[in-house]
Amino acid sequence: MLKKFRHNKFQKALTLRKADEKRLIINKGFEESESFLLLFDCTSEEKFNEFSRIQSSLQIKNKIVHAIGFHGLSALPAWCKQSIHTAYIGKNDINSSGIPSDDLVEDSLNTPFDVLIDLTYCMHPVFHWIITLSNAYLKIGAGDNKIQQKLDIYIDIPNGKTQEELFSLATQYQNMFQKK
Repeated sequence: MLKKFRHNKFQKALTLRKADEKRLIINKGFEESESFLLLFDCTSEEKFNEFSRIQSSLQIKNKIVHAIGFHGLSALPAWCKQSIHTAYIGKNDINSSGIPSDDLVEDSLNTPFDVLIDLTYCMHPVFHWIITLSNAYLKIGAGDNKIQQKLDIYIDIPNGKTQEELFSLATQYQNMFQKK
């Protein structure tokens, strides 16, 4: 009963926020895209290292990368490295309904990134919130049916694939569906 109440509260808040949002959809190819918002899983050191490799590869290509990682703990784990362009979300950064309370998340929602890529399979309601409300011009990811309709390009990939595999597919699909 409590879980259903929290879910309904989350949905109501999301619907109220979404009513005011207007978003422009633009599909640039990977090479033309300059700014990326990456949602990633940092619940383990291995998953954080996967993300770090993705982030480094984008930075080498002179892309602007902002990221939001979910670790799910009360305190920031030792493997998560602090950065100006990376925000981390744990138990203390969300309310009981799953709504983020972090100002960095709000800044990311209002920034019109060229591409948002969800590398998490939308593993937590906070990412559902971010995907739905982000002003990114293109949203790519994989996940369950709830999030599928919020994405511009949905990748049908079995859960359990690495973040690197999902990122590779996201960039392939981004180029494949580019309007020219």
